[in-house]
Amino acid sequence: MRIIYFLCALVAALSSCQKKPAASIVLQNPMDIERVDENFKVSRADLNVTGGDLLPVVKRADGTYVPCQVDDMNQDGVWDELAFVYTLGGGEKAELLLDWVAAADYPAFERRTNIRYGKMTSPGRVEELSSDTHGKHNLPRSVNYPYQMDGPAWENDKVGFRHYFDGRNCRDLFGKRVAEMVLDTVGIRADGCPDNTYQELREWGCDILSAANSFGLGGLAVQLQDTLIRMGVEFKDTVDRIDSSHFEIITEGPVRSVFRLDFIGWDILGTKVDVHETVTIWAGKYGHEEEIRTSPFPENAALVTGIVANNNTKEPVEKLYDGKWFSMITHDKQTVGKDYELGMALLIPKEQLLETFHAPEEGTGILKTWCAKLKPGEKGYSYQVYAGWELGVESFSEREDFIRLIDTYAGCLNNPVVVTIN
Repeated sequence: MRIIYFLCALVAALSSCQKKPAASIVLQNPMDIERVDENFKVSRADLNVTGGDLLPVVKRADGTYVPCQVDDMNQDGVWDELAFVYTLGGGEKAELLLDWVAAADYPAFERRTNIRYGKMTSPGRVEELSSDTHGKHNLPRSVNYPYQMDGPAWENDKVGFRHYFDGRNCRDLFGKRVAEMVLDTVGIRADGCPDNTYQELREWGCDILSAANSFGLGGLAVQLQDTLIRMGVEFKDTVDRIDSSHFEIITEGPVRSVFRLDFIGWDILGTKVDVHETVTIWAGKYGHEEEIRTSPFPENAALVTGIVANNNTKEPVEKLYDGKWFSMITHDKQTVGKDYELGMALLIPKEQLLETFHAPEEGTGILKTWCAKLKPGEKGYSYQVYAGWELGVESFSEREDFIRLIDTYAGCLNNPVVVTIN
């Protein structure tokens, strides 16, 4: 009997030593300003999850839910990150509780992010795809152009973007006047075929950016021997300079949506380079995040991003925040037709910025673009892309108000919320 008692006690002691799943997350705002819709991601490992089918959901002390989602970021069939947004007052310390629920019982939250990749798979039928690939030859350049918005489009409750996946690889911008997700139905004619129906101002907004001969806002190029080589071709071309281009949604949810673009075999003067780009858009922010990895470039070549500036009349703004983040900011009538004020900005880690420069005003290739020459960090390249349109937010008609927004974002990056998991 004593042996049995001893074994039972030992099992109980060992069980008590096992880590239990986390019960709360404590957030401490080190700044004296309100942080609206601050975004957070917590790994499965940090929550001490070792198995089981239950999923974490975030609650306030009063029992109400905090908008959140669980994501399988490495696409192995098991969730590995908890993502949520929460507003913290200046200096506020908040303890949020974790509940564990079955997938069928997971609460539904307001949809505040969205990815839309629509493609015509048969005449008059546009389908939403979660992945797609095109090769080097026979790029779509005909009356049966298949892409709903030239490729993947992404949005949140503040702003929208799109990528020209047809080989041009330019970045464009949707100005939004409503918080609802609208891009699922944009760019489709009444007969069901894709068409440019979005440059006319509507109740929800419209395509607003005048991209001209640039790579748009936050697009990519490479600088080699004072020559800018765009990662794209012209609309008339039917042969790509990239062997294979791939799009894939990683996750799509109420507070965060993420997709990946893989460009395999980009021919840069005889050197084949692979580019892997991950785009993340969070609820409540006037922009999105970029993470980029590449294979080796040719000698003395550097990755370049930037902001189109073909309609600019005012001097751009450069700022350095506590030696950590660098901003490039423009505010001008950089819209189609030069009708409205549009603020655009990039936030780049200072350690990844080599220099800024302006592309030529005339000639061939990339023109009238304010460029940032980059170097990789430990995990590749990263930067953040922002835009604010006066018809979306009236105060963005004022240059200083948009600059203040970017200053705030930079301040938050330099002073992250302290997160403690209990």
